[in-house]
Amino acid sequence: MSHRDGGLQGARTRRLIRHALIELVEEKGFGDATVGDIAKRALINRATFYHYHQDKYALVEEIFQEVISELPAELGPAGRISVQNRIAGWEQLFDHVGRHHRLYAALLGRRGDPWFAARLRERCVALARDRLRNVHGDIALDAGRDMPPGELELVLAVNLTMGAITWWLEHDRPLPARQMAEAVVRFATQGYFGALGLDVLPSTL
Repeated sequence: MSHRDGGLQGARTRRLIRHALIELVEEKGFGDATVGDIAKRALINRATFYHYHQDKYALVEEIFQEVISELPAELGPAGRISVQNRIAGWEQLFDHVGRHHRLYAALLGRRGDPWFAARLRERCVALARDRLRNVHGDIALDAGRDMPPGELELVLAVNLTMGAITWWLEHDRPLPARQMAEAVVRFATQGYFGALGLDVLPSTL
């Protein structure tokens, strides 16, 4: 369990611990980074680390909770909005990721923590479901179905988002946040074939 000690010294120590974690994940991967490594890199002793965090997983849990608390505001308004407003909301999201790019790149990358990526994906699905309910009302279960209507679509949408963010970070953010937002909205609106300019035969069903 994390100790939320107040004061400048406590805030500084938590920043040092977090920066140490990011550097070590970049260098050797989350799995190989130990509490001793983190403490040494942060120029603190192990006892100080344990004063703030039970272990490295509790540290990642704290980071996760902070990230999740920011996401709803970064996504912009929910509901039936114009394409430009939708793009603006996604641009805010990519701006958010860009501000914390080292953190996201470390924990979502190949050397990161699979738990963090899985939890973030699950929370994004839940957040998307809540936003959809704001538009359509409560989603009831269909008879004979294990999942509410639209659940698969929500998972696909979140996987699109996570994939776009991961690609952006792995390639050192080669496009501005605005262009990333436009690409995501275009893909979500037009689908795979439409976004790539491929002809799609009309359905015969």
